[in-house]
Amino acid sequence: MQDIWGSFMAWFATTFAVFKSPPFAALFIMFISLSISTTSNLAMKRFTDMRRLNRYQLEIKQFREMEQKAQKTQNEKLLKKVKRRKSYIERIQREQMSARCKPSLLFFIPFIFIFAILRGFYSTGGVDDLVVILPFNIQKVLPFLVGLAGQPTPAGFGLSFYGFYFLVGLGLSSILQRIMGTQVLTS
Repeated sequence: MQDIWGSFMAWFATTFAVFKSPPFAALFIMFISLSISTTSNLAMKRFTDMRRLNRYQLEIKQFREMEQKAQKTQNEKLLKKVKRRKSYIERIQREQMSARCKPSLLFFIPFIFIFAILRGFYSTGGVDDLVVILPFNIQKVLPFLVGLAGQPTPAGFGLSFYGFYFLVGLGLSSILQRIMGTQVLTS
């Protein structure tokens, strides 16, 4: 098995060598992130009843408002109504979480495999390579990012694969969820 993995990683490294360093590394990681987010959202759209999840979210929001009002006013009737409805709300919250997790479970192993490949590709001797350099010194404001997401460089702050993927993934997934209609409404 080790020889197969090593051979595959050698092939991957030679085939995609142009994407190993900036600026092409950033474009490649953005493409991977876009592909993974799109696949995940398509699965969510296919395997989840979004209308029901949005209806549940609205019921949960209304319950929270009623609960706050009951606690604020200490109205006995309202407190009893909140208490009666609490188990139903907990049940639909569990159902909502389960419905959102099921599509993720389908793609969990392939995504882990992709990340293992990219982790090996964007590291040299166990040290993360920098895939993009931000033109400012973010480590002066957020010093905990050093080592966690990248390293300072003379040109700015260099992000590693994980740091850049996390940054791009957060932005892209939110936009794609809105475009594809898989975002559960919260207002």
